[in-house]
Amino acid sequence: MIKILAVGDVIGRPGRQALQVGLAKVRESMTPDFIIVNGENSAGGFGITRKIFDDFINSCGVDCVTMGNHWMDKRDIYEFRDHPQIVLPANMSNVDDPAKGLRILESKSGVRVAVMNLLGKVFMKGENSCPFAMVDKMLDLTPSYVKVRLLDVHAEATSEKQGLGQYLAGRLSAVYGTHSHVPTADERILKNHTGFVTDLGMTGPYDSVIGIDPDSAVRRLRTGEKRNFEPAKNDLWFYGMLFEINEDSGACTGVHRLRFPAKDS
Repeated sequence: MIKILAVGDVIGRPGRQALQVGLAKVRESMTPDFIIVNGENSAGGFGITRKIFDDFINSCGVDCVTMGNHWMDKRDIYEFRDHPQIVLPANMSNVDDPAKGLRILESKSGVRVAVMNLLGKVFMKGENSCPFAMVDKMLDLTPSYVKVRLLDVHAEATSEKQGLGQYLAGRLSAVYGTHSHVPTADERILKNHTGFVTDLGMTGPYDSVIGIDPDSAVRRLRTGEKRNFEPAKNDLWFYGMLFEINEDSGACTGVHRLRFPAKDS
C-alpha cells in the first residue's frame, strides 16, 4: 500500500506557513509516501514564483505541485513550467501541450505515480477544452504499468467535479477537487476503486473570504469597488486528504480527511 497526501490550495505566505506546520504533523503520524500540493495561489494569492516552488520541493519535501487557472499570474513561471514536478491544467486554452498536464513521478517507496491536472469549464473563464475528452487523452498517454493515478480537478462547479469523479470511477486511483477553497465533507470510494472528494479546501487563513482579507472582499461584494486583494492572515489551517492505494491494482482502499490548526489567532 502507498499513502498519497493531497493538499488543498495554498494561499499566500499564510498558507505556506500552514503547509509547513501541517506537513510536519502528517509526517509524524502518517508517513506519506508521496505529497501533492496545489500551488496556484501560493504567491500573494495569485500564481507561484520559482522561489516558492523551490521551497515546496526542497524545503517542504513536496513531490509534485499542481496548478489551476492562475498558473501564469507570475511571469517567472515561464522559466520553469516544464519542470517535471509541476503539473499545469492540461485543457486550459493557454497550455500549449496537454502532456504538461500529466507527470509520472516516483514515490519515496519506489512506486510510479501519475499525476494529472485539469480545469473545469462550468463558471470558469476562458475557452478551455472539454475536461472529459482531455482526461481520456491523458489516460491514453499514461503507460499501463503505472497503476497509481490521480487527478486534481480545478473547477468551480461541484456538479462538474462529481461528474468527473463518476466518469473516472474505476479508472483512476483518486479524483479530488480544488479551486473553491471550501472543504467538502463527502470523501468516499467510488466503485470500490477511486477515492473521491469534491473539494479539499484551502490551506491558509480561514478568518477570510476564501482566503482573502475579509474587509476588502466584502467591500467589493457590496459596492463593486475594485481594490487589490491580499491574503488574510488569521486562523491558519492545513487541509488535505490522505489516500491509501494498492500499488499493484491502483485501487484506493482508504480516504482520510486531514485538518490541522497552524496558528493561534
